[in-house]
Amino acid sequence: MKSSGRKSGFSLIELLVVVGIISTLSVILLPSLGGAKEGAYSVSCLNNLHNLGFSMKIYHSDNQGEFWPFALYNTPRAGVHAYFWGTNTDPVDTRPSPFMQYCDNLLASLWCPKQQWGSYVPQGGVSEPTTNYGYNAACLAGFGVPPKCESDLNNPGELFVFADSGMYWAPGSVRIFQNSSYLEPVTGSGAGWSQTPTSHFRHKDKTYALCADGHAGGFGLEGWIISGIYKDVDLGFVGTQNVPHYDQE
Repeated sequence: MKSSGRKSGFSLIELLVVVGIISTLSVILLPSLGGAKEGAYSVSCLNNLHNLGFSMKIYHSDNQGEFWPFALYNTPRAGVHAYFWGTNTDPVDTRPSPFMQYCDNLLASLWCPKQQWGSYVPQGGVSEPTTNYGYNAACLAGFGVPPKCESDLNNPGELFVFADSGMYWAPGSVRIFQNSSYLEPVTGSGAGWSQTPTSHFRHKDKTYALCADGHAGGFGLEGWIISGIYKDVDLGFVGTQNVPHYDQE
């Protein structure tokens, strides 16, 4: 049988119809895909915090229940400080940190995927991501506060150990947003202290936190805030007093 010589294919009208259908589906599906991405970030963040909870329990087991220091100054050598995430050097060295030894020295265990690298100015004079979880050193161990023990806490299920954090300030009148490895309390004391919230509500108006009993969850914004620092996300506090999330009575 002879071929008619006509090649099968789409007409211009058919192609336009297909393009129109694809465009319509994209408009419908993109918000859902964006929501799925946000949900994945949240799940990943909570998983990170759960894993940090396991590391915390092992650290406690090996250290008589004590919490790790916020920083060891002039460690491992003069002029270098080992924070809980590692040294303030390029590259960062996690090995001098007592806590990071219990996280397999993986800095990525301290990264919330919602606050991606490049969206903030790094603290500590380093040029790589360190942590965007703040440590509750004001209560647990740091700046003159001796390390607390698990047994010192009367409400560990509410007290933050790590939480989503960030810091806004304006050196030289230039507004910048940084990560904050120190979780500021609602109220403080001492010369020069000023109320500067660092709890970052980046998960649909919630901050995710690891509590001292080992569980992680989301907490809503209360008290006063600094609004819209990063993609309309707020900095603020959970509650209007230090107790129970930032300190214990």
